[in-house]
Amino acid sequence: MKMIILIALREYAENVKTKGFWAGILLFPLILVGVFFFQTLLAESTPSRYYLLIDQSGRYANAVDAAIRQEQQRRILQAFVAYVLENRSDAPLTQIPGQSNAQIDQLIDDVGVDEVAAVDQWLNNGGLDFLLTLAAPVLREDAPAFVPPREQFLPAPLPVDIADAASTEEIVERLRPWLNAERMLLIDGERSPLFALILIPPDVDSAIQRPGAALPSQATAPAGVQYWASNLTDTRLPNAIERSINNAIRDREFTDQGIDIQRVRNVQRTRLPLSRLDPRKEAGEEAVSIADTFRQWAPVGFVYLMFISLMQSVQYLLSNTIEEKSNRIIEVLLASVTPLELMMGKLLGIGLSGITTIAAWLLSFFLFVLFYPGTETELITQFFQVLMSSDLIPYFVFYFLAGYALYAGIFLAIGSLCNTLKEAQSLMMPMMMVLIAPLVTMTFIAQDPNGSVARIMSWIPLFTPFTMMNRAAAQPPLFDIIGTTFLLVLSIVLVLWLSGKVFRQGVLRTGQPPRIVEILRMLRHRH
Repeated sequence: MKMIILIALREYAENVKTKGFWAGILLFPLILVGVFFFQTLLAESTPSRYYLLIDQSGRYANAVDAAIRQEQQRRILQAFVAYVLENRSDAPLTQIPGQSNAQIDQLIDDVGVDEVAAVDQWLNNGGLDFLLTLAAPVLREDAPAFVPPREQFLPAPLPVDIADAASTEEIVERLRPWLNAERMLLIDGERSPLFALILIPPDVDSAIQRPGAALPSQATAPAGVQYWASNLTDTRLPNAIERSINNAIRDREFTDQGIDIQRVRNVQRTRLPLSRLDPRKEAGEEAVSIADTFRQWAPVGFVYLMFISLMQSVQYLLSNTIEEKSNRIIEVLLASVTPLELMMGKLLGIGLSGITTIAAWLLSFFLFVLFYPGTETELITQFFQVLMSSDLIPYFVFYFLAGYALYAGIFLAIGSLCNTLKEAQSLMMPMMMVLIAPLVTMTFIAQDPNGSVARIMSWIPLFTPFTMMNRAAAQPPLFDIIGTTFLLVLSIVLVLWLSGKVFRQGVLRTGQPPRIVEILRMLRHRH
């Protein structure tokens, strides 16, 4: 045992010194910082986009303007809610005058339930000025001033004179150089590209589709409103325009049929809340909270973390073994220890490296949430608190160690049979396909944790660590927990025993990798 510990400490020290280990340690916090900082930075650096609106019908220009204006107001409302949540005062409710606190809570709730209705109500009440007055009593004294987000889409003047009677084809042809960025708009002395052209033909109403009416025959010319833009990924503007124009058409249909539009809107905004209840909870506490939802989906994150850490650990194990074998270091080590001691020491040392990596990731996660409080990390903080207060941690520790022991033994045997990483790739491919299977099915299993697929995969030892971890929050049957654990432990013992036989014979082997028949012969070898 002493030699195994010494070898494990040596393997751990050697891996900690490598650049790849530190790259893996730093990768998670860098991604975490990138998601929350660079995403905000990129959003703020996105320039305002200029569009041209030509409404030859004279019926929908106001609807398009309203759609773009409402989209901007929606963004302002979202930013304002985030601003209030981040700068809200911690003072007791008795020190907050009037009904401001309750009104702010109602606003936040309305935004979460029906954002469109919340925007309409906000605009009817006076917009941003109303909200600033409403929120003033509930904000901290040192709260910074609210800065509304920049306009996303701005109207641009026509760069060329276009006759009123010009056809849609002529208009597009005249503006094609700007649409293709061959020419630039000149706005306030600065050159800016034209993002989009919204062209509404004079006969646009002929393309309206009504229920029960025959669909128009397939035509080569575009029908309805024409949206010209070379950027096919940013769909915010066309989606907003389509919604607004269709709403304007429906409002006109209501008016033509003598239906009160306001009554229709009031009916559409009428809602009945749905209370989600968990029968497994005690009486009076059945309501499903955000924490319960987090806990239900937390195993998926654990499975992904297991996969990433396991892939990193077995990669270290494989490359380390092949490198020492090719450099003849293995021969020197085997002069002092037995092959079994060497194998177990490597398994233990690389396993400690994997645990160190996970601990570093969790620590960086905790420090990020601790030192960067705000609306962006509020959900992450709740998620972290749920994890720490749940019984998922023991599950994760057990299944991570079990999965590592199972797969590390297999990959260590593969490494002992190969002289280069290139040779190992052909033997690794089947195991990589096995590892990917639980990753592909983890979302499905989380949605049906006690279904037939989940239960079958739980009893396949190579899938057991991932699948049972994924089912942990759903309280799987005790028979599955005990049975799969017993089978998993037996499989680990069997795999390590067989891997030891292969490792003992393959670690000093040179030349081409063995064929399947030779590997089977190694497994049957008694000494």
